[in-house]
Amino acid sequence: MIAEVAAQVPDSLAAYRGGVAAGPGGAQALPLCALRDPDLFDATLSAFAAGLGQDGGTGCGTACALPDRRVLVSYWSQFYLAALATPALTALMRLGRPLPLAFDALRLELDATGRPVRFLIPEAEIGCDPAPGLAGLVEAHLRPFVELCQARCGIAPRVLWGNAAVILDYVARELDTALGDGAGAACDDVASCLGWRAGPACARSPLSQALCPGAAGCRRRRVCCLRHRLPGVPSCGALCPAACAAQS
Repeated sequence: MIAEVAAQVPDSLAAYRGGVAAGPGGAQALPLCALRDPDLFDATLSAFAAGLGQDGGTGCGTACALPDRRVLVSYWSQFYLAALATPALTALMRLGRPLPLAFDALRLELDATGRPVRFLIPEAEIGCDPAPGLAGLVEAHLRPFVELCQARCGIAPRVLWGNAAVILDYVARELDTALGDGAGAACDDVASCLGWRAGPACARSPLSQALCPGAAGCRRRRVCCLRHRLPGVPSCGALCPAACAAQS
């Protein structure tokens, strides 16, 4: 982990406090750009599918190798984005600076069940000056990630933007609640990109366009993430547009 960032992460987000670290990582760390290789991407997805039956929580087992690959990629992306979001937004909202998280510069570590757990920034990148704000993360990392997943399995980009928006929105609200109101230009950018405030950045952001008002003032996704199609994996509840439609 990056100590300066980790120290600012509230306990409610502690599971992903170390989601970004500096250094080369272990021997199993993958260059993110290597996921553009179809064979490597497929191997990563297969490990994740097999791992769903090992965590004791899904009852999924080998059946998870059978669903539509787009469903698996969407669910895998939620772990990927969760590891990225907490350090990235903490650096923006609490320290007022972005981390150097350009997609092609990073490495990725997976756990024993194939889930993304940590991004690794090369030491040489730590002192660089990345594109500012959450908008910078969108262009430098999230957009290449969405394009990669679409190319590998045909998943609709709006599904992945919905996943990213829900996770980033949750993390930003947790930071805001636990650590103060986050006044400052960095937080203005986050609020605009997530659609909390109107403005040019809000209108251009694929994150703000992925969410809409939900019950009790929450923000819910516009497009279902498909995870409920995996055996034993629940839907997103009040965040899910499919569940909301079924109740209306």
